[in-house]
Amino acid sequence: MARAVCKAMDSPLDNVLEHHRILVCAGSGGVGKTTTAAAVALRAAQRGQRTIVMTIDPAKRLADALGVSAIGDEPVEVRLPRTARGTLAAMMLDQKGAWDRLVERHAPSDEIRQRILNNRFYQHLSQSFAGSQEYMAIEQLRALHESGQYDLIVVDTPPTRHALDFLEAPQRLADFLDRNIVRWFVKPYFSASWATVRLVNRTVGFLFRRLEEATGVSALAEVSEFFTAMAGLFENFEPRVRRVYELLRAPDTGFLLVTSSEEQVLQEAEFFLQQIHRLGVHLRAIVVNRVHREFLVREKAPSRQAVIRIMRKLGADPNLAEALAENFELYQALGRGDVLRLEAFQRLVPAETAVVLVPNLATDIHSLQGLELLHAHLFASDLDAAA
Repeated sequence: MARAVCKAMDSPLDNVLEHHRILVCAGSGGVGKTTTAAAVALRAAQRGQRTIVMTIDPAKRLADALGVSAIGDEPVEVRLPRTARGTLAAMMLDQKGAWDRLVERHAPSDEIRQRILNNRFYQHLSQSFAGSQEYMAIEQLRALHESGQYDLIVVDTPPTRHALDFLEAPQRLADFLDRNIVRWFVKPYFSASWATVRLVNRTVGFLFRRLEEATGVSALAEVSEFFTAMAGLFENFEPRVRRVYELLRAPDTGFLLVTSSEEQVLQEAEFFLQQIHRLGVHLRAIVVNRVHREFLVREKAPSRQAVIRIMRKLGADPNLAEALAENFELYQALGRGDVLRLEAFQRLVPAETAVVLVPNLATDIHSLQGLELLHAHLFASDLDAAA
């Protein structure tokens, strides 16, 4: 009976948590994605779910938000209040370490494994090649899902300019590591020097120059040695990418788009909405952070003179009253702009997607207590939101 009462009062975002095993927080950089992911994961744990939150952000913001000293590439238990009915773990993807473990699993011998780890082309691929970070994040997500240890996995995606990078970058990496390209690189004549091959074929020479510019690796033998040693892994690379993408499109995997009320950021969120059907993923909720709200009295904003009169009645110096009234006007204009942009934005949002507005808070969040204060906005029921 108590559970039924709780469900009746659940917020739209609570319902998302209850019906999904994976929740991917996507969005542009700098919009509060990590804090939102931490708050969502904490809420799920409080409700009784075995929860883990994984970040790909190297800035260690997740540890700050959870109030813990450090998070590594292995799950770390977060100490929760006794009232929490579930558990919460956190981890941060170590991109280079994840690639190294992949090499250790697939290298045919210790000697080849060490040669790969020391290979300059591999070092570039595992640390800074476009799409490498996102691919390893999805690989880690798949491993956590298959472990069966968690009821809910919350993913804080990389801090990118564009919300679609997390979904599209691994495919770009897969295209680069296409088996036909791999076969081409392991041909015997690739032990030759750059200069020799450039003389043979002008097009090939152009490709090598582009590869050298992208990776900083000028020794062709290193590239060939890497692909030769890892040929077994890359033969299965495309099917692996396909499997992890199927996981992202599963019915119990949901996306939570985190944005802000700034015009440029909302434009990127609108583009994400336009592309969502093409991507085939399920957008379950949108969180708009740092929303400025107009101050209204009986649905009308106080005038500048009214604010000055109020401040003078409170004993404020006339100059201070003028300055506060001007500041109030500027804030009202900011709030009005947010209202108009969000009204236009929400008309584009599918009816089944929950939209949650979080006000511009006075302080940053660096503790579990701070995340719980954020819950009042993220998990307000429809009745609370209407009030």
